Amino acid sequence: MNTHPTHGNLFSGIGGFELAAQWAGFGNVFSCEIDPFCRKVLAHHFPNNTIYEDIRTTDFTVHQGLINVLTGSFPCQPFSTAGKRKGTADDRYLWPEMLRAVREIRPDWVIAENDF
Repeated sequence: MNTHPTHGNLFSGIGGFELAAQWAGFGNVFSCEIDPFCRKVLAHHFPNNTIYEDIRTTDFTVHQGLINVLTGSFPCQPFSTAGKRKGTADDRYLWPEMLRAVREIRPDWVIAENDF
C-alpha cells in the first residue's frame, strides 16, 4: 500500500511539477511528454515514473482513482498573443486531451497551468 499521496503530470517538460510534488512528499506515478529530450531528463530524475510519450494516444484509465493530484501545463500557443492565434485550428490545441485525461483518471485535485 502506498502511504504517500500520488501525483501524475501531463505536458511534463523536464519535470518541474514532478520535482515540486516530490518535495511536497508526493509519489510521482507518471509523466507525459512528447519531446524526446525532455523524456530523457524525466527518466534520469524520476526513474520509477511511467513516462508516456503522446497524450493523444495514451489511455489513462489504468490510473483511474489512483492519483491524488494531476498537474498539467497544456500548450498556450493556440491562443497566445505571441503566436499565430489559430485557436482550435492549431494542432497544439490540446486542452480537450487534458480534459479527457482528467475524466479518465478522476484525480482528487487538478492543477492546470497555462500562460497567455
